[in-house]
Amino acid sequence: MGQQTSQQMDTTLDAPPRTANAPPLQSGGEIDESRLAAVAQAEYAGRRRRDGLFPSGIFAEPAWDMLLDLYIQEHLKRPVSIHSLCIAAAVPPTTALRWIGRLVDCGLMTREPSQRDNRVVHVALTATGRSEMVQYLRSRLASNDAGQTRGG
Repeated sequence: MGQQTSQQMDTTLDAPPRTANAPPLQSGGEIDESRLAAVAQAEYAGRRRRDGLFPSGIFAEPAWDMLLDLYIQEHLKRPVSIHSLCIAAAVPPTTALRWIGRLVDCGLMTREPSQRDNRVVHVALTATGRSEMVQYLRSRLASNDAGQTRGG
């Protein structure tokens, strides 16, 4: 697979607003949303680069790939269909669908039918899913910033 996110692979246009379930970032001047999305994009792209270099299937972690992609697409205000999220997960569709179910059951993601096309189901982060992603991305950004400060 290339370094594309789900929206670069699937152009479904009729999703509900992606930010409806998620609280706004309370940056207060600390870390703006664009920097967090850049951290998520870099991690997702790095995972795809790694997948291209090593033997197929040894680094499968579809749930994390899905959460990263949903965070990135939410920042870009792009809807994500189940089909495109399966592609972003870089695993067989049956495996991706099983992980989507687990993420929904854990309360990190929601599924909603398309308002225009009954064949399409969209997925989005829940408030909990978004909050946990923000917490993780902030910690990654703080670690990166600390490493740069120390000259590393």
